[in-house]
Amino acid sequence: MSGQPASARIAATIVWLDDLILKMTLFVSGCLLLAMVVIEAMGVIFRFILHDSLSWSDELAAYLFVWLTCLGAAAGVKLRAHPEVKALADRLPNMTQQGLQDITDLAIAALGGIFVVYGGDMLTLIGSETASSLPISMVYPYLAIPVGGALLIVHTAVRIAVSHLSPGITHRPFAVPEVSQHM
Repeated sequence: MSGQPASARIAATIVWLDDLILKMTLFVSGCLLLAMVVIEAMGVIFRFILHDSLSWSDELAAYLFVWLTCLGAAAGVKLRAHPEVKALADRLPNMTQQGLQDITDLAIAALGGIFVVYGGDMLTLIGSETASSLPISMVYPYLAIPVGGALLIVHTAVRIAVSHLSPGITHRPFAVPEVSQHM
């Protein structure tokens, strides 16, 4: 690693940190999905077998789904798992393709910024409200929006920075090999 230029070492460190954030996001997402399945199964068992419905199961599962969606969207950006239409971009010169990719990444980061700003505003507006069937503040479900937006910003900022610091690093198909083999 000592033979690499400083920019390549910095880029490798940034990618390592970004990969760590992704792995934590995927772990939390997996836990959320497991919790949703268990809660919904409990709701079905209590409703149809025990004939004593749980008043909170559907609401809690919905809040977990919101978190799963926001975290999953950010992970999808990092893994480039979202659909892309590249029919025109592939026909452009390499320098133009890089510029177009930067513009796309900036648009994604701007969307993340909107989520952070307006999600934060929603948190202040909803701060004193509680869930209808759960004794929790509505801040917790709504917090998923700015957190997901912040992750969008982090992943796209890393992609832009690394693509300019050390372009060879960005050509890896996926940062997490265990995930890429299932896609």
